[in-house]
Amino acid sequence: MAEALLEVKNLRTFFKTRNGTVKAVNDVSYSIYPGRTLGIVGESGSGKSVTAMSVLRLLDANGYIAGGTVTFAGQDLAKVSTQEMYHIRGNRISVIFQEPMTSLNPVFSIRRQLSEPFMIHQNMGKKEAAQKCIEMLRAVQIPNPEAVARQYPHQLSGGMRQRVMIAMA
Repeated sequence: MAEALLEVKNLRTFFKTRNGTVKAVNDVSYSIYPGRTLGIVGESGSGKSVTAMSVLRLLDANGYIAGGTVTFAGQDLAKVSTQEMYHIRGNRISVIFQEPMTSLNPVFSIRRQLSEPFMIHQNMGKKEAAQKCIEMLRAVQIPNPEAVARQYPHQLSGGMRQRVMIAMA
């Protein structure tokens, strides 16, 4: 079998609270291989989202990785600098959450929201990023991507919003 794209070993993510330490993720391990799909299921509050946020190092200020490794492309993401993580996140690894309405800003057009990561992470100009936005909408099979890019999240169906998030990732 090929080498894992992402390997999480014994991940422990904790949160400091006024009432003590909350062990949100405690000893989670999994591997994701090229061409394979991994589904993580569990009841609400079981740590699925915190696990994903730990991989991307997008934890709240009171959250921290207390142990374990998160290996992506030979690097332990739990130990790379914030600056290095900034270049990895959004360029090489992303997360797509289940409910896109909580991830999309209702006051900005799809074009603006899709273009922003290209301008930030790939140093594209506004015009080039707008063209890339259309290309990505086309790649996720959104019909009439030029028109959709001008719309706002509330004007799209749930499935279309989910595809926008996939295009953004």
